[in-house]
Amino acid sequence: MKLEKEYALIGVTMIDGNGGPPINDATVVVKDGVIQEVGNKQSVTLEGNVQKVNLPGNYLMPGLIDAHVHFTGVKSCNYVDWMTEPNYLQAIRTVADANNVLDYGFTTVRSAGSRYDIYLKKAIEEGTIPGPRIMTSGLGICRSGGNLDAMPRDIYGIPDEWAQENYVWAQPCDGVEEIRKAVRRLLGRNVDHVKFYPTGGGLWKSDRIEDMHFSMEEMSTLVNEAHMVGLKVMWHACNLRAVEAAVELGADTIEHGDDEEEDGLGEETCKKMAEKNIFLTPTLSINFVGSSAVKELPKHQIANYKRAIKNGVKILLGSDAHADPITPYGKYNIGEIKFLVDLLGMTPLQAITSATKFGAEACSIDSKVGTIEKGKLADLLVLKKDPSKNVDVLLDKENIKYVVKDGNLTVEH
Repeated sequence: MKLEKEYALIGVTMIDGNGGPPINDATVVVKDGVIQEVGNKQSVTLEGNVQKVNLPGNYLMPGLIDAHVHFTGVKSCNYVDWMTEPNYLQAIRTVADANNVLDYGFTTVRSAGSRYDIYLKKAIEEGTIPGPRIMTSGLGICRSGGNLDAMPRDIYGIPDEWAQENYVWAQPCDGVEEIRKAVRRLLGRNVDHVKFYPTGGGLWKSDRIEDMHFSMEEMSTLVNEAHMVGLKVMWHACNLRAVEAAVELGADTIEHGDDEEEDGLGEETCKKMAEKNIFLTPTLSINFVGSSAVKELPKHQIANYKRAIKNGVKILLGSDAHADPITPYGKYNIGEIKFLVDLLGMTPLQAITSATKFGAEACSIDSKVGTIEKGKLADLLVLKKDPSKNVDVLLDKENIKYVVKDGNLTVEH
């Protein structure tokens, strides 16, 4: 099917992303990529030569937003390969990864650290390749010996300087001035936000999740430098101290937020997060893949996330996709929405709101996308089955009839 410059989607059951019940027999008019009218058959008058796309029996919802993705272009489960492969090869692979994400209905993603996301975004925006809208971070900021920099390079004799030029998602910075300079350099590359790793990720001996990797002065410097120029801070936190520091310093989103302590996200912390509008991205899917996969999450961890929801914290869909052999792009990303329902007890409509409206708010693009409303860009999914009753519908991309981004038909199944 070809969509004209002005068209109307007619007769669909619409889920607008605001959390309300589906609207039957809806009509949505799009012109030059922007939604012009939204309503039922009686309230919307179609004039002129508007293209009529009749879709009775189908369902309409906003394009999905994955709020935690790494475009790394790796094709190996061996971490050493991640650094030793040519950057050019990895960069080329990210094109296919981005296309696979779009194929599953994600019209926007938020990068959680990537060497390639800035260039990938540019190629998509100029129309050279298909892909989702990318909110970029460039390389995240970790300490020397932290997160990806904790890789046991002594075994392979990889020089520090060479390794730093080949990290796939982070750059090591130490001390206030290095952090300040790193944020300013990222600003010069026109990133959309800053990704920060104040704790480890549990990958290596010196990367324990219970350790803090930066002083309060260093962390405060990063937040202040980013906020001074309007950049949000995406805060990796794998222990309670990191969560509390994020809340105190005013980070914008907390990633993972898990904790081995049973009294993790307490009532007071959750209330402060809600008051400050700090989003939480649980990245539930990442617990079930890779060498450290679990069969089920600890009960206290699920209780922490549910406590956050109960206290008004907005939850984001974030898959933590980072390597195609481990987290296959597209299929893996969409699996996160099922965990929001099955593990956290969300209704399908609540999970859809997390995956659309809240994601747009966290990315500061809610004036443009995230819900189906007049004046917003037409990022839309036309579905063959009803996701408001069962989100499993979204797990099979063949149930997505059309993916529309910026008003243009980008995927047809």
